[in-house]
Amino acid sequence: MGVKFETFVMDLLPTLGLTPLAHRYKIMKGDVELGEVDVLAEDTDKRLYAIEIKAGKVDVSGIRQAYINAKLLDARPMVVCRGYSDESAKKLAEELGVEVVTLPDYVFLSIDELVGALTLAFIRAAAHILTALAEMGDDVAEALAQCPDYSCFCSKIDRCDEVLRELGKKLPVSYDALRNLALVKLSLRNMYK
Repeated sequence: MGVKFETFVMDLLPTLGLTPLAHRYKIMKGDVELGEVDVLAEDTDKRLYAIEIKAGKVDVSGIRQAYINAKLLDARPMVVCRGYSDESAKKLAEELGVEVVTLPDYVFLSIDELVGALTLAFIRAAAHILTALAEMGDDVAEALAQCPDYSCFCSKIDRCDEVLRELGKKLPVSYDALRNLALVKLSLRNMYK
């Protein structure tokens, strides 16, 4: 739910006048990680925003997190959520100057906004899939394409569990879906030879 909501919010940020620059941006000082911001974005005036995304309601801890992360990045703090968990969270946000954008449980989009959000989602998915396919070795792709099941694949690839686990991190899909993606990779490779 959280990751899907983050993606949904990233697609909606342009309607708030913000352009996403990075997702899950690590805050580093030297070689020490101090935190992570869900989305780093900028507005049309090039002001930087550190955005925390909460799939549910934001509490005092979430407000503090947004404020501290934004200060570390010299950015403006923002939280996108479904509302406040209680009055203390609302009061703290006001005191610290954390902008809170509350979304209803259901978000209604115009047709143009829906087309824009779906287009962005498609482009993001295509880029993610193409990157993962580029990293998939030809030997793995050929074994996946030839093998209708896991045991056949393991007979052709050493450390098959590790290979499938790594592929699953990049493309969390079923064996059949990986097999179809391997067929796409091999078709593209043959098309551009």
